[in-house]
Amino acid sequence: MRVLIFGFGKVGKELRNLIHEKRKEVPELKDVEIVATVTRKGISYGDREGFVADEPFDLDKLEKVKPDVVVDTSSANYETGEPSVSLYYRAFELGASVVTTNKAPLALKFGEIMERAKKHGVKVGFQGTVMSGTPSVNLLRVLPGVRVRKLRGILNGTTNYILTRVSEGATFLEALNEAKAKGYAEEDPTLDLNGFDAAAKIVILHNFAFGKNMTIRDVKFSGIQNLKEDEVKNAMAKGMKPKLVAYAEEGRVEVSLKYLTREDPLYYVDEVENALSVETEVQTVTIRGPGAGPRQAAYGALADLILMKRGLI
Repeated sequence: MRVLIFGFGKVGKELRNLIHEKRKEVPELKDVEIVATVTRKGISYGDREGFVADEPFDLDKLEKVKPDVVVDTSSANYETGEPSVSLYYRAFELGASVVTTNKAPLALKFGEIMERAKKHGVKVGFQGTVMSGTPSVNLLRVLPGVRVRKLRGILNGTTNYILTRVSEGATFLEALNEAKAKGYAEEDPTLDLNGFDAAAKIVILHNFAFGKNMTIRDVKFSGIQNLKEDEVKNAMAKGMKPKLVAYAEEGRVEVSLKYLTREDPLYYVDEVENALSVETEVQTVTIRGPGAGPRQAAYGALADLILMKRGLI
């Protein structure tokens, strides 16, 4: 399997590390060859620990390196999804599959991307877009023969950390500053605080679970930027906790602040942990684990590469 890594920042480098670390113990990785890495600086041919641009990158270079899989670990562009969307389409035309940890293309054009992949007989792996390496997309893959009724999740670690700390008595501003100091929040955390990040994730899960083509623009979402500390105190006194809950049923997707009781499994998901509950007509399955981090996101991509080799994607 010839792999091109598009985006060679923290996640891309961790993916390379994982491939090398796991190659001897995971049979599916023995013939995985990194043929090039790409950044804004250009394309670097071969498998190198550090990035050195050999020449500028354009989509014609795909034909030169002939990857079997393009792995997209680049940063998200929620305006257009570019340059990733054009990269995927060119890869598909050349018979290459795509694995991505980049949410934006699928949050904007899920149906179109999947349709084009199907047309060209290639696959798309996207576990790393939701909950990083904790199975979410891939949890849905291993629930065959059931009908998903509802999805509920805590899909953003930044807001969950802040809500946990406010529940413990911190002010919103104290909790936000702590999150920034610990690396849990970006310097500009707007897309986390306003619910956008969780909305992008839940719309991807909704589309995959229900076979729909909604976009982030169809999602009704709100966040925690206007959190009232007194309201949290009153809820805690009644045994409830605030959580930013992403919710989906067929044709309906939303993200909003909810006060959960102890009977709800999401009540116990604190700090930067993420969780997803999948309700079917047979049972409800809840999974929880880390939802962010370069190594975790890289593992999401690695898992997809292994599952592709096994014919499970």
